[in-house]
Amino acid sequence: MVAIPDKDIRCRRIEKLISSGRGVCESCREVGISEKTFYRWRKLQAQAKPQEAC
Repeated sequence: MVAIPDKDIRCRRIEKLISSGRGVCESCREVGISEKTFYRWRKLQAQAKPQEAC
């Protein structure tokens, strides 16, 4: 697997596009990555963040 140096930037850009009303597919296409890659990155980011205590 090839490492993508700006994946955090791309992921944030996609999330911003989604929050502005665009679809996931369209947002990923604009940024130049697949939906599968975006969901994988988002899952890894969620796992990397420390869990908040209740």
